[in-house]
Amino acid sequence: ALIATGIGIHCFGHESIDGPVNTWFQERLRAGGPELHFDNYIQYVPIVSYLGLGLAGVKAEHGFVDRLIQGTISCLALGAISWTCKEVINSPRPNGVDNKSFPSGHTDWVFIGAELVRMEYGWGWGAGAYAIATTVAVMRNYNNWHWLSDVLFGAGLGILTAHIGEWLLEPTKRLLNIHTTDWGSGRRTTVQAAFAPTGDPVRGGGRAAHA
Repeated sequence: ALIATGIGIHCFGHESIDGPVNTWFQERLRAGGPELHFDNYIQYVPIVSYLGLGLAGVKAEHGFVDRLIQGTISCLALGAISWTCKEVINSPRPNGVDNKSFPSGHTDWVFIGAELVRMEYGWGWGAGAYAIATTVAVMRNYNNWHWLSDVLFGAGLGILTAHIGEWLLEPTKRLLNIHTTDWGSGRRTTVQAAFAPTGDPVRGGGRAAHA
């Protein structure tokens, strides 16, 4: 829905939606204030949290190696698609700096991290990651670097590519012969033992077997 809405506004509603939204941000919300740069830094918080929370003891769906593989695949897919769109679509930024406005790189990056956190640790942590992602998206409009359609498409692209990594995780592990490990998952490793009596048909005695 985010991708489709972003494309629709970019192609058919740039003058009627992108323009007025940008005007509202610049004239009403920012009102001549300075550009705020904290979005350049907090965009990395979700992806770092995705890799690091499990190492800090938070229960994760996968071990660290699996998270690293999944995150790498997702980010490679995102980078390829986002870069191609910027180069091919050639959309001017609202501040006129260049023609690489569509989609918003900050937004797609922070949303891929937010969705990875949500999938790995649930909505308890995911809600915080999505709050950061939404803040970054709003700040890209506030700082006049992007149109509304840029951030909507970027958010959808980030979420989609997070799932691409999920879909390709197991095929990639099989291809590279990487075994699953719980290390870095925040789950305690337990050793289970079972005991069962067995009979010896030769000596007629009984003994306990364990595994």
